[in-house]
Amino acid sequence: MHYGRRLRFIFIGKMILVTFLFILLSVGNYVYDKYTTERSTKELTNEEIIRGCAISVCTPCQYLNIDPNIEILENEAVQFTQYQALTPSKTILEDLPKSGIDRIQKIIHQKWNTKKVPIQFKDYIKSFLENHLSWTHMFWTDQSTRKFINDHYPNLLSLYDNYVHPLNRADAMRYMALFYYGGVYTDLDTHSLRPLDPMIRKYSCFLAQEPQVHSIVYTNFYEQAANGIMGCRKRHPFMKLVIENLNHFFYYAHELDSTGPRFLTFSLRQYLKNITEMEITDKDYVYLTPSEYFLPTVDPGISKLLAMQCRITQCLSPLRKWQCEQWRRDGVRTEPYPFSFTNHVWAHIAYQDISSFTYIDIVEISPDVLMYE
Repeated sequence: MHYGRRLRFIFIGKMILVTFLFILLSVGNYVYDKYTTERSTKELTNEEIIRGCAISVCTPCQYLNIDPNIEILENEAVQFTQYQALTPSKTILEDLPKSGIDRIQKIIHQKWNTKKVPIQFKDYIKSFLENHLSWTHMFWTDQSTRKFINDHYPNLLSLYDNYVHPLNRADAMRYMALFYYGGVYTDLDTHSLRPLDPMIRKYSCFLAQEPQVHSIVYTNFYEQAANGIMGCRKRHPFMKLVIENLNHFFYYAHELDSTGPRFLTFSLRQYLKNITEMEITDKDYVYLTPSEYFLPTVDPGISKLLAMQCRITQCLSPLRKWQCEQWRRDGVRTEPYPFSFTNHVWAHIAYQDISSFTYIDIVEISPDVLMYE
């Protein structure tokens, strides 16, 4: 009896001792972490803090042998100055020709799964038709895209068929269509505000740019291209490079990296490295437009995430911190500029359940539409 009671006392004593030691260890770790954090914050250089905090989402860096954090550090002072100079005014950012020879074919390319498109995009499609009366409207479906690739890019058909996400196939299609036909590709959730004719008279290839708050704060990119609207002359060498890169980036898990905007951005950087002496109006140049031209408004769906990232000021480079301050001051821009060509409404339809949508035949919207057969 006494032996059993003694064992219980020993057991309870050990539990108390273990609990005490655990508390002591936890308090010690907390004090140590607090001390070292405060010390490191004071003693680390800005460069070391940026290296430790920068969030790298650019998985294709491995393929192009680029360290995004180092690139930010090396170019930050220059980029910061350049970006301050790019703060938009209330007037147009450059002079564009009112007449002249077209450098890009006058074709508007758009795509949906079938000929039946969601009716919510009807007015956006019509806006392009009304602002481009002399242009050809070319519409693509899954079926016509696959036939087109089989006819003209048979070596890429297997790659196309093996993409997991429909977005990958839609991305690949737009690059191939622009290289083969030339013209301007635009997503269905894009509203045309004025004719694109001045752009195609001055440039042989142009890409939209993500809003700077997206690229700098959200994805840690400086000047990220967007593939929701872009124009190129047929057989442009940049689009040739983009198509060639599709195989190299196939295994990246996220569609943004394998075929989307981040993929396009790295292809652009790769291309521009070899044409440093070329004029922007050269037939082989690629112009990354100011974001105010084609994507003037911020995606409201990422506002909370932007706010969260801007809250961690210790982990922000001077450029990102300045961008956060601008965003806090100006808020989420919901209206395009007077000089904007288009406005993207950020529908993110590829991630929605489309079975409940109401549909309308594309021919009812665009009677003269051209489709690949």
